[in-house]
Amino acid sequence: MRLKTTINITIEMKQSILRFVKKNKFITNRQCRKLLDLGYDQVMKLLNAMVASGELVREGKTSSVKYRLP
Repeated sequence: MRLKTTINITIEMKQSILRFVKKNKFITNRQCRKLLDLGYDQVMKLLNAMVASGELVREGKTSSVKYRLP
């Protein structure tokens, strides 16, 4: 049985990610987990939501995925 991953995406979370990306050119899932102290599934939902809204662009595949500004 798979647990349901819930996350309330806040403006502060998005702002933290965008600040990080502006400073470092990109962010990875691992960096985002460390930055926000969240789990893998929660970070994936957050990053996917930001990609869907056009705030970030996903580059790469599997373990080399990076998220950058559009």
